Amino acid sequence: MGRARQWMRLVLLYLMMLAAGGCYDRIELNELAIADIMAIDLTEDGLLRVSLQFLVPSELVNPGDVGAGSGVRDPFYVIDAVGETVPEALSLLQAKVPRRLFTSHVRVIVLGEELARAGIGPVFDSLTRMRELRVAADVVVTEGEGVVLLQASPRLGRLPVGALANMLNQGIVPRRTIRQVAIALASDGIDPFIPAVGLAPRIETEREAGVRAEEFEIIGVGIFRGDRLVGFATLEQARGLAWLVDEAPFAVATIPWPPEGGPASPQAQRPDVSPEEALIRRDAPPGSGPAGLGGGIKEPNQISPQVLRTRVQLRSEVKDGQVIIHVDARAIDDIVTNQAGLLLTDPSVIPELEKALATSVEERMRAMLRLAQEELEADVMGFGALVRREHPKEWRELRRDWHAHFRQVQVNIKVAVEVRLTGLTGNPASFRPEQMRK
Repeated sequence: MGRARQWMRLVLLYLMMLAAGGCYDRIELNELAIADIMAIDLTEDGLLRVSLQFLVPSELVNPGDVGAGSGVRDPFYVIDAVGETVPEALSLLQAKVPRRLFTSHVRVIVLGEELARAGIGPVFDSLTRMRELRVAADVVVTEGEGVVLLQASPRLGRLPVGALANMLNQGIVPRRTIRQVAIALASDGIDPFIPAVGLAPRIETEREAGVRAEEFEIIGVGIFRGDRLVGFATLEQARGLAWLVDEAPFAVATIPWPPEGGPASPQAQRPDVSPEEALIRRDAPPGSGPAGLGGGIKEPNQISPQVLRTRVQLRSEVKDGQVIIHVDARAIDDIVTNQAGLLLTDPSVIPELEKALATSVEERMRAMLRLAQEELEADVMGFGALVRREHPKEWRELRRDWHAHFRQVQVNIKVAVEVRLTGLTGNPASFRPEQMRK
């Protein structure tokens, strides 16, 4: 018993000695060059220019010197290097930085347009093999050079990476990570797409005079066929893509009322003048102002719903070599604008409104399908992957020339919209009960 206790004491002593030894490979914070955004561009010589934006921790805690007209210094700076591969460019970039490169905090990778059109396959081979780089980092593409995005100066937050990452988190368009793009590149029956981001000038304030003032702006998505960029989808088309991949954003869309081709509303006209309008017309100078309340708005007869919840299911069918995709989409909406004076308290109005909203969603998806099938021949929706999973036998024949078959894919879309909320107010204030549309 005594010998067992002695051995136990020796083991505990040994463990305490190991713990007291500290970390043999520790690296202090002031020995690291922490990068948060990476941009990759293609040079005229066919090489890769890798640009990194580095944080300056001291500038975050204690803003830099304020010179005459210079303002507070940004807590980051950008350095680039050129190499044949991404790792080689990073090793050459290390020669320009007095600290050890630390890329584990890279949250966004920006791809330049020329690189994307030349092919991103070799780049993603490197990105997925680098141990420090997180495969959960977001990927975006931009028109022109990617390094330009690293020069943005967003007003909300001192770090551009925070503004850009938060903007992607809003789900305005479907976001894509290194892992998701790499999977799409390696999978049959699906082409990648990547959010497209640009720069938009903001209105300068008096204090910002002479200072660059550019904010990030999501402009749509980049469409790839294989590993090559073949075009860009607009923001409206990207919203249709979001529905087709079941990542619809909680966004606001607008439809005219009455819908085109639909029956005219009984109270579509407002022939009489309310007492309020009469006072406005009486007191206004002659020839000034709109003809009536709301008359200055370009299209006063509009309905704007906000999507609250969505669910999209896709099913494939193969008949005599013809691929048919069935899309079943359902949504719950909240009416946030009723400029058309629609009587939303009338139960008979809601079904017609839901039908018009469903038609609007289907048109958005159809616009994306026309771009993908007829113009770009890029299966970014993953219809081929769906056929591969559900009909593996037929896929063996279709995979040989899937992009040609993809042009002929028949897509049947069924959309059901439920208007569950109609806003906090009842009838619009500018409409009297007898003027409401039914």
